[in-house]
Amino acid sequence: MGVMIESHINEGAQKMGTGGKKELKYGVSITDACIGWEDTLNVLEELAGAVRTRREKLGANGVGH
Repeated sequence: MGVMIESHINEGAQKMGTGGKKELKYGVSITDACIGWEDTLNVLEELAGAVRTRREKLGANGVGH
C-alpha cells in the first residue's frame, strides 16, 4: 500500500504567465495543485498514527491475532 501527497510550502497551483518568474508567488507549485505545509504536517501525523495502530493490531509478523 502506498500514498502520494502533492505538497509544497503554500497550497494551490499557479501557471507561468507572460510576465515570467517575477509574477509567480513564492512557495506555490507551478505544476500540480498541492496542499500547504500545515496540512502536510497534519496528514503525515495522521498517517503515522494509523501505521502505529495497524502494526499494534497485526503484530511483528504482519498477521492479525
